[in-house]
Amino acid sequence: MPKSKELAPKASKFTDISSIMKDPSLKAKLSNFIDEAVTCKGAIAAQQTQIKGLRDLALEELGLNPKLFSAHVAAAYNNDYKKRKDSLDEQVVLLEYIMGEAGFITDKSND
Repeated sequence: MPKSKELAPKASKFTDISSIMKDPSLKAKLSNFIDEAVTCKGAIAAQQTQIKGLRDLALEELGLNPKLFSAHVAAAYNNDYKKRKDSLDEQVVLLEYIMGEAGFITDKSND
């Protein structure tokens, strides 16, 4: 049993699409929802193109790796710098451990 309600599956009862398509008012409402969603997707695509352009400018004018640009944008957008750093710190510890076991890292203090 899940510990929180968020993890529990939601019981949903969906309307059959044929019922919606047979009812003119529901069909019109669905059509409006679809039209609005398509418009939103178009706007999102335009914004993604603009972000790509900014990423390309950062590469051309600053020589910045596009992956770092995208990571910085994501961290700024989500405002989760500390969480990302903590995650990276854990990954570094893991990689140092794995590389040490594989013989890639030698303890220079024993030389």
